[in-house]
Amino acid sequence: MFEHEPRVHPGLVELENVVMTPHIGSAEQYWREQMTRMVCENAAAILGGKPPPNRVTA
Repeated sequence: MFEHEPRVHPGLVELENVVMTPHIGSAEQYWREQMTRMVCENAAAILGGKPPPNRVTA
């Protein structure tokens, strides 16, 4: 997902180590299951007083 989709920051487009897909790119069952697993792991960590394993820092 991009911040102002469908417009993409030009800096992202120029990077060779970035793969971008539209929202439909995550619609496969495997990826939805992985996203659900990550949410559950993050929630369990937070509720257990630990930092979430998939924390994003800016």
